[in-house]
Amino acid sequence: MEPRRVVICDDHEIVREALKARISHAPGLQVAGEAVNGVEVVDLTLRLRPDLLIIDIEMPKANGISAIEAILAEDPEIRILIFTAHGHSNVVDLAARKGASGYLPKSASASEIETAAEAVLSGGTYFPEKRGTTHEGSDELERLQLLSPRERQILDLLASGMRAHGVASEMGIQTATVYTHVRNVVLKLEVDTRTQAVAIATRYSFLNPDPETPPV
Repeated sequence: MEPRRVVICDDHEIVREALKARISHAPGLQVAGEAVNGVEVVDLTLRLRPDLLIIDIEMPKANGISAIEAILAEDPEIRILIFTAHGHSNVVDLAARKGASGYLPKSASASEIETAAEAVLSGGTYFPEKRGTTHEGSDELERLQLLSPRERQILDLLASGMRAHGVASEMGIQTATVYTHVRNVVLKLEVDTRTQAVAIATRYSFLNPDPETPPV
């Protein structure tokens, strides 16, 4: 029987090497390719069309949630396992709602990877831990996905402690424009104040776009 082909994605080489080593001890699985960020993994996965994608959520250029959406929009047959040390229950729940079939901690052994792969490749799911997801947290994450890259960038700068005029100077825009974006952010996140919006951004800061990504 031909081994099932796996693509892995993590921005840390040492993590990828460790994952490849564990997969090599899992009968029936074979690493077909590896990616280092959320943009590269979309191109690689859609080109190779593997049976399984094992992907981190916190990555540069584009986060894993965005990558999962883009991949499954083109090929809903690809099975996806989240592989992350973040362990945020709401993030795992959001990924599942976007189409991920399972979750593995980065401490997962070869036998656990094999068990998870077998479960999802047979059409099932693998969520071994009770995540205790709250609807409030899930809704926050869903709303955060509605922000444009520029709105997220502004929110991220505010979360770092900058005032509106500092954000305007940093981005080369008018202070009034910053306030307009902030009002839009508050509306999209369905909160009452900028402080509440910043609190959400701080909780899920890894979902912000890479600083090198041009805002739109």
